[in-house]
Amino acid sequence: MIEEFLIKQFNSFGFSESSSGLLTALLLLLLIILIAYFAMKIFRKFFIKHLNNFIRKSQNKWDDLLLYYKIPERITLIIPGVIIYFLSSYFFTVTGEHILSFIHLICKMYIIIIFLLVLNSIMDSIGYIYGKIDREGQTPIKSILQMVKIIIFLIAAIVIISLMLQQSPWTLLKAMGALAAVGMLIFKDPILGLVAGIQLSSQKMLRKGDWIEMPSYGANGNVIDVSLTTVKVQNFDNTMVFVPAYSLVSNSFQNWRGMMDSGGRRIKRSINLDIESIRFLTQKDLESLKKVGYLTDYIEKKEKEMNDYNSKHETNNNLINGMRLTNIGTYRYYVKQYLKHHSRIHQNMTFIVRQLQPNEKGLPLEIYVFTKDTEWVNYEEIQADIFDHLLTVIPEFNLSVYQAPSGRDFRKLTS
Repeated sequence: MIEEFLIKQFNSFGFSESSSGLLTALLLLLLIILIAYFAMKIFRKFFIKHLNNFIRKSQNKWDDLLLYYKIPERITLIIPGVIIYFLSSYFFTVTGEHILSFIHLICKMYIIIIFLLVLNSIMDSIGYIYGKIDREGQTPIKSILQMVKIIIFLIAAIVIISLMLQQSPWTLLKAMGALAAVGMLIFKDPILGLVAGIQLSSQKMLRKGDWIEMPSYGANGNVIDVSLTTVKVQNFDNTMVFVPAYSLVSNSFQNWRGMMDSGGRRIKRSINLDIESIRFLTQKDLESLKKVGYLTDYIEKKEKEMNDYNSKHETNNNLINGMRLTNIGTYRYYVKQYLKHHSRIHQNMTFIVRQLQPNEKGLPLEIYVFTKDTEWVNYEEIQADIFDHLLTVIPEFNLSVYQAPSGRDFRKLTS
């Protein structure tokens, strides 16, 4: 065979048996490597080139990821390992089993590593495609893919070590069992992060694009990345906060996704009315308020009810004995009608205009409604416009807003 021929040639030049065998092994190995290299180059030239052209011409954009992540090129890297493995068995027949075993070991390790690179590229492309799919309730897949990668890399590491030690992988796993307790103590935080990342993904507690609040970590903004151990949050002041995944599971955080998905954002704000300004409306007040579009039918209906009631009962022209409209009740009705006719307020969600417990700051009139627009800037504009109007019309009802005395008020008292 070729090996025997080369050894005889080196012996004829005066080399010893051991030197001739070593030189023959190196020469054959170099020859095998060159054959494997050129075989890969030829395969790439004729197959990968046509595949790349086909992908670029196709209308489907997802297959472009095969080129972006270099998946076909990485697959062809397996060719040299396979060729060297099989050709070495054919060429090395004289120099000994130890050289052949060493070459086979290197080839197996090389093939496993290339196989890992291919799998890594495939999972990266899956994660990219999944991230581009816009659908409700999408589960974060990045942490799951990272977990799969870790498991695959651990399995590959165990297989490689078992090949080097010439032991069964199961034997190696049993030997490593004794180190598991120590490893859990050393790598406690990464392990907690792995488990928490899986919980966050599987239970859909968090996903990219969610607005979360977690004051203990200074997080108040949008989630821009969810990895296996860390959640990256961009606050509204453009600062970045990196929250450990296990903290989101073990501690409390607020996720505003439900508000965004519902299509309504809550307004819950009160106007504190001065109690001393609350009184019955006079006939003059009623005539003036009838001109308000939202109150015309209401006041006419109430006037009829009051006249009927007062005529049936002896009121003695006493305001307390008879039925009368109050300025605060009429104002509350006006607020309710104004919001019901507002085009940007949800009418199918909770809708309340109510009085709260009076306190040292007057009588709170609370507005509890939902806007149709959940985007922050638009929401603030809607809320400001509503209260601009409601505060401005208060004097028309002979009401006043409570305001704590200021230095200007005290100066008036002393002047």
